[in-house]
Order: sequence, then structure tokens, then C-alpha cells
Amino acid sequence: MVAYKASGVARFLKSPDANCRAVLVYGPDAGLVSERGAALATAFAKRQAGEAEIIRLDDRDFAEEPARLDIELRTRPMFASAKVVRVTAGSRLDVPTLKATLAEPSDNALIVEAGNLRPDSGLRKLFEKLPEAAALPCYSDDRDLAGVIDAELRSAGLRIDPETKTYLMGRLGADQAMSRAEVVKLALYAQGGGSGDGIVTHDDVAAIVGDAAEIALENFVYAASGGDPRAALRELQRLAAAGTDRSSALSALARHFTQLHRVAATQASGGSLEQAVKSLKPRPHFNASRCSSPIAGAGARTAWRTPCR
Repeated sequence: MVAYKASGVARFLKSPDANCRAVLVYGPDAGLVSERGAALATAFAKRQAGEAEIIRLDDRDFAEEPARLDIELRTRPMFASAKVVRVTAGSRLDVPTLKATLAEPSDNALIVEAGNLRPDSGLRKLFEKLPEAAALPCYSDDRDLAGVIDAELRSAGLRIDPETKTYLMGRLGADQAMSRAEVVKLALYAQGGGSGDGIVTHDDVAAIVGDAAEIALENFVYAASGGDPRAALRELQRLAAAGTDRSSALSALARHFTQLHRVAATQASGGSLEQAVKSLKPRPHFNASRCSSPIAGAGARTAWRTPCR
């Protein structure tokens, strides 16, 4: 199978090669990679005569059962005609083992989703050379933000003028999935209130669409402080794709832990949580409750978002 260039990916997604049974989707935009992986899974599932089962695997599954991928590709599902196995590539996805697995014929399809891979990457070279496989690069320049906006607003029965659309695109980030989620949120806002005439205005965008880099920065802070390294690394990748220096992320994380330390110190000296939070400068935003950290006390959960910058 040939190594596809970025310009040929969209054509492959619309009509995957009939002989292809394994695809590597890779690139710095985690959201775009995930969306294209999902689109491929749907396309592969439709090729089956009956209903196909879609299975997701990652490093946690391989830690529990190293041969899990081989087992899934070799076995027929009980309640479907075939499987489509989507794998998030991590340190436990062994390339030599994967090569041996793909050397054997299988009725089940495989989709591997990975980050940005160098040309000499073993995983990339494997999929570029196998006759029944394909390697699809996904870069931020391939994103069709205008198409995403048009499709989501059209499905919601909304319109947007070119000037407002340009403004909206400027507020969307380098992650395709995050950008789509922001447009969906905007559509819901415009339907529920907004201008009320079916037209998305500049004020609607300003009111509901957050700065994508700031959102990714906050997500990184809460993932890292909450003990979720996979999510934290994923958000770091999104920040890098958006052009945000990683030192900014580390500074935001340090400020967040400093705030948590102040809260813990106030509580340790007999103060209440409410008093501790009121003493923070800048004051936190009470619009989320998903941050947790051992610094805040054993099992304690804070119910705020500390501004990251």
C-alpha cells in the first residue's frame, strides 16, 4: 500500500481501498486524528454484510493482557459479523508483535491512532510498507474549520455571515474535535437564546466560544493535578499544536498548586474551606468542580477553577 500524502487522505476516507484492512492515522492534532479514526471505523463497519462490532483498546488493555490485540483480531464476535478494532498507540504497542499479527489474514479491521510520527518511526514504516495497510497523516493545515462550522450550524437550522464566521474561526484552536465541540455549544446557545432569528452573531460567538488555547491550558492543569497523566499529555500535545509554549503550561500548573497549597495551609491552621477560597488572589471561578489533588488534603476535592493566566 502506498504512503498517502496529506492531500490524499480526504479521498481515502470517502472511499477506503477495498483491500485495506489496517490503517494508521497519525499527526499532531489529536482531535483530527480521533475524528478520522471514527470515520474510518464507520466506513469499515459498513463494508460488512451484517452488523460490525467496534472495539477500543489502549495501553491499559495491553498492560492487563499483552496479547489482547492479537486475540481481538483473530476471534469472531458473538453478536456481529466482524470487528473493527480501534487502538490508541502508546508505549505498550509493540511494532514487531504488531507486524507478526498483521502478517496473518483476518476478517477484522484495525485502526491505530497515533500522535505525530517521524518518517523513521517503526510504526509508520510498518503501515507504509504492508500491502493491505495504509498510513494517513493528519496535520492542522488539513482541518476544514469552515466546513465544520457550516455543517454543524446547518444541522441546527442556523446561519452565519462571512465576517462573523471569520471571527469564530479565529477563536477556534488547533484541535479538530475541540473546535467541533465549541461550534456545537455555540449552536445550542444560539438556538436557546442568542439573537433569536436563526442567525449566529458576533455577540453570540463572544459570549459562548472560549479561547481554545486557554481551554486546553485549563484542561492540562486539572488533568495533571487530578492524577490523570494520559489526559495531561494529550492536552500538552494540543497546546503544542496550537503554538503554546510548554513552559506556559508548567507555569500555570505551578500557580495552580500554589493556590491549592494555600488552601491546605489555611485549613491546617483551623480555617474553613470557604475562608481559604475567599483568601485566594485572584479569586477562583466557581464554574466547575472537577479538580482534585493530594495537596488539597486526603481525598479532598476543590469546587472551583483557578484562572490559569
